[in-house]
Amino acid sequence: MVYNAMEKTLIEVKYAITCNRNFDIIKNAAIAFENGKITYVGSNKNIPYYKSYFDNIIVEEHGIAIPGLINCHTHAAMNLFKGACDNLPLKLWLEKKIWPLESKLTSEDLFYGNLLSFLEMLSSGTTTFVDFYYFNELIDALKVIPLRAIATIAFLDQVPDGEAYWRRFKELQKYFDMANSIKDGLVKIALGPHAIYTCSRELLEKIVEVSEKHNLLVHMHVSETLDEVHFSKEKFGLTPIEYLDKIGILNERMIAAHCVHIKDKDINILRERRVNCVHNPSSNLKLADGIMPLSELLKANVNVCLGTDGSASSNSLNLINEMRTAILLQRGVNLDPEFPNAKDALLMATVNGAKALGLDRHIGSIETGKKADIVVVNGKSPRLYPEYDIVSNIVYSCTPADIMFTIVNGKILYNRGKFSNIDIEKIMDEFNDRALKLLSTTN
Repeated sequence: MVYNAMEKTLIEVKYAITCNRNFDIIKNAAIAFENGKITYVGSNKNIPYYKSYFDNIIVEEHGIAIPGLINCHTHAAMNLFKGACDNLPLKLWLEKKIWPLESKLTSEDLFYGNLLSFLEMLSSGTTTFVDFYYFNELIDALKVIPLRAIATIAFLDQVPDGEAYWRRFKELQKYFDMANSIKDGLVKIALGPHAIYTCSRELLEKIVEVSEKHNLLVHMHVSETLDEVHFSKEKFGLTPIEYLDKIGILNERMIAAHCVHIKDKDINILRERRVNCVHNPSSNLKLADGIMPLSELLKANVNVCLGTDGSASSNSLNLINEMRTAILLQRGVNLDPEFPNAKDALLMATVNGAKALGLDRHIGSIETGKKADIVVVNGKSPRLYPEYDIVSNIVYSCTPADIMFTIVNGKILYNRGKFSNIDIEKIMDEFNDRALKLLSTTN
C-alpha cells in the first residue's frame, strides 16, 4: 500500500526510541503525523484524536520506532564501481582506478547509480544523506525517489580543466533552482572543496566568502590519510586542520569527512570552531587509511556524526553497520568497554547528524513538530531478542533485514521489502548492465 504524505497517519509500536533531549524510550507508543510533520508522540493510551480521524493506522505490536538515520558523507552513484578497486590505498585508488572510470561515465549511468543507492539506503533505514558527487544526476534521481538530501557542489582546481570548477561560483543560482525543484524543501546544497591537495588556497578562500554570504554548509575531505598530512606539512608547514583554520574555513557550517589523522591540537581547534566531523569507519578500514580518534573527539565535545562514504570504498551504504563498527573499533583501540556505547552510536547516526546539517530543529529525533522521518524495526526478529536493552539490540544486532518501514517527510517509501511506486526490477537490471559495461573497460 502507498501512503500519501498529506494523509493523517497513526503508527502504534511496542517501543519508540525518541532520541530526544532526555533520550526517552516510550513503551506501547503511538506516533501520529500529517503533512509531513509529527503531531503526537506518546503512549497509545493518550492519543489526542479519535481513531476515525486518521486515514491510515499501522499497528505493529512488536515494532520499534527510531528516528530516520542520517548518512553524513557518501558518494551515492559510486556504487557503479563497487568491487573494482578493492585492494588499493586511497591515492592509487583515486588515480589508477576511480578517476579513469569517472571519465567514462554517462548521465544515465549516474542516474541509475543514484537510484540503486537510494533503494539500499531506504532498505537499511537511512532517510537523509549528504552526497558529494555529480550534482545534476543526483537531482534527477531525487525527483523519482524523494529522500532528504544535502547535494554538494564539487570544487577542485588543482586538476586538468580546474577553471571549469571556478565557473561554478557564477552558476550558484542554477544549483539553488535545481535543489528547489524537489518538492517540500527536501534538498539543500553545500559547497564541496574536495581536499587540500586538490584545491588551491585561493579556491578555499573563495569558498569561505561564498559560504558566509549564502550561509551554506561546506563539505570536505579532511585529514583522511597520512599522505595528506605529509603533503600539508611539507607544503604549508601545518597539519591539514591548522592549514584550514588559518584560511578561516573551519566553523559550525563545516562537515569535515574522515578526520582520521589528527592530534590533540587539531582536536582543540575542531572543538573551538564547532566543526562537525564525519566518522566513516568501514571505508577508512577498507582503504587502510586508519581509525578516527572517536573517543577523544567525543570527550572534547566535538560533534561527530556517521557516514558510509561511497560504495566503491566501503562496498555498503548500510549505516546500521557503521554504528556497530564505530563503537567496536574504539573498544579495540582504547581497551575501554564503557565509552563510547550503543546510545552514543545511535545519537551519532541521528541527532548529531541533524546538528551537523543545521537541521536539528527539523529531524534527528521523534518529537512533536519535527518532520516525520521515522524508521520502524521488527522487534520480533530473532536478532533483537531478548528485549533487555533495545538500544543495544538496534546498534549491535540489527540488520537491514529487520527494517519494516522507512518514512521520509511523512511518506512511507519502504514497506516490508517493497518500495513505493518504484520499478525496482528495472532499476536493478539497468544499473547492473551499465555497471558491468563500465567495469569491463578496466585493466
